[in-house]
Amino acid sequence: MNLTLSLARMRQLAPLLLVLVSAVVVVAAYLQALNFPFVLDDIAYINWNTKLTGLHLSELWRLFTEPYNDFSEFLPLRDLSYWFDITLFGLNSAAFRAHNIILYLLCLPLVYATTLGLWRYFRPADAASAPWAAAAVTALFALHPAHAEAVVWISGRKDVLSATFSLLALWLAVNAKREQGLSPRYAAAALLALLAAMLSKATAVAVAPVIAMLWIIFWRDIPAQHRRRSHLLWPLASLLLAVCVALIFTASSTVKEPVYFGVEAVTRLLAILGWLARLAVSPGSRHLYYPVFEDTYLPFRVALGVAVLAAAAAGGVMILRRRSLEGFALVIFLLLCMPYTQLIPYVTDSLVSDRFLALAVWPAMLLVVALSWRLNPVPRTALLIVIALAWVFQTVERPRDWRSFEALVDADLRAYPGYYMPAVFKISSFQLPRGQYRDAENLASSITTPEIRDAMIRMIKIHHGGDADAATTGKLQEAMAMLWMLGHDLKQFPVQARWNQPLNNLWIKMPTFLAIEWGYLAARFPDDVSVRYNAGLWMLDAHRYDDAVAYLRPATESQRLPGTVRGIAFDGLGLALMNSGHIAEAEAPLRAALEQTPPDLRAYCSLTEVYKQSGRFEEAARAAANCPGGLSVPRY
Repeated sequence: MNLTLSLARMRQLAPLLLVLVSAVVVVAAYLQALNFPFVLDDIAYINWNTKLTGLHLSELWRLFTEPYNDFSEFLPLRDLSYWFDITLFGLNSAAFRAHNIILYLLCLPLVYATTLGLWRYFRPADAASAPWAAAAVTALFALHPAHAEAVVWISGRKDVLSATFSLLALWLAVNAKREQGLSPRYAAAALLALLAAMLSKATAVAVAPVIAMLWIIFWRDIPAQHRRRSHLLWPLASLLLAVCVALIFTASSTVKEPVYFGVEAVTRLLAILGWLARLAVSPGSRHLYYPVFEDTYLPFRVALGVAVLAAAAAGGVMILRRRSLEGFALVIFLLLCMPYTQLIPYVTDSLVSDRFLALAVWPAMLLVVALSWRLNPVPRTALLIVIALAWVFQTVERPRDWRSFEALVDADLRAYPGYYMPAVFKISSFQLPRGQYRDAENLASSITTPEIRDAMIRMIKIHHGGDADAATTGKLQEAMAMLWMLGHDLKQFPVQARWNQPLNNLWIKMPTFLAIEWGYLAARFPDDVSVRYNAGLWMLDAHRYDDAVAYLRPATESQRLPGTVRGIAFDGLGLALMNSGHIAEAEAPLRAALEQTPPDLRAYCSLTEVYKQSGRFEEAARAAANCPGGLSVPRY
């Protein structure tokens, strides 16, 4: 009798052993990156985030009123988790990554429990196999290489934290089912977990229609005599909650991207869906930047996106006719991917990223297991083992790329030669600072996008022109002239940038690279006042007012600055101070601009604004009367 009970108990625990083994494998894989340094956005979110690090315990409520990061992202729970790590562990990257790993491990029992409940509901005749099916889904979810980015990259905290709360909300939503309605306690708890998910990452709003659809399916199963329309208030509440949070995010965001209407927008949506579907089921290598419009196989990605839409539509029809686990998985995969399809454009360096699949991997694996369950046990087991092994290889391999930004860029260059995104960062961040001009020129020449290729080749020449012999060969003047010309040309955006957000984002960043080049020239030639004069005027033209002040102030203080341009320099300094918010300080250099020989009469225009903001309206009127127009800014 005891032996029989022991065997029965072992059979019950066996599926959980599979989950445990998969968890051990992924933890071992992710621990490789435990002591890697902060990378990319981590530095802005954590190292430089004095606003967050200076927050006291009694002020934590402020996180729920405004963004506490340099990217204007209103994600209070994500930032609260960062504050917790900073307060307890300081700037210890290992502690931040350990936190990510723990959150990811919390996802696994939630995946198991949610899948178990759904399997028993959608396949009551096969309820006995539910534990093994749930264990298979959880193991594939755990081992999936798409999660490496969200877990290993500290900036992926919002993805893994949001996934944890989203899965908790889904588990509570499944358990809310009752014979004659929904449990108010479980339903309310599900909405609270959904709110937490959305306050961790805005794209969790997509979980709301998943929960609403699930509750409507439950409602349809209630016997007609007990079915009440008031039961539909719960799915309606989940949708209203998502709408309210979305409006809050929209109002809190300072980033506004123009919406483009055209056939390219449809192509973009379908290509993104195709890419996400490919990344969800493919064991191929993982990367930071994926080309979409630049992809050789763009038509095939678009066709795959069409297939995803068609499959989701078919899944919806299947659900309307009868209970269908496969149909449910197809629909929720599409719903969870939709926030990333750029229907409402947002700033991004890649239209597709692995972390976008942090939650969507679950319905993809649910579909794979549900379809494989139609096979006999032996081929089914063999198929799932092959998939798991393919996942394991990439999951073990990928974390090593996160040892540095350069390692990430190099991995992308090997995978996508000619793609501008990794090439630009390789050239600007590594090759130029090291003086590797020949390598930089070869890499720039390989870029397939003409506008970016031309800009990078010119930037390399500029940097080379500011090298050691520039002062004696005259290349310094040439480098400054090229910087001015390239800055002017960058104001003309490529046509494709209207619908290709990574290209648009990179083009916006290009002036930052030029600003770095001006800084390089200023550091290389500290005694050449012409560099600071031209750099200051360039910064003013690029609306980088604080940088303009930093360059123009020493230029105006130098006796080496020719008298012919001193008025222009003082006027530029005053204008930069005024636009950077230092109204009181702006008056003195503007007046000095009028005292030079020759005077810069445009200072009257700026003085007009200074006097108005100071309440000196009579002086403002006199200055306005002397304000000229149409004068150009000379360089030398």
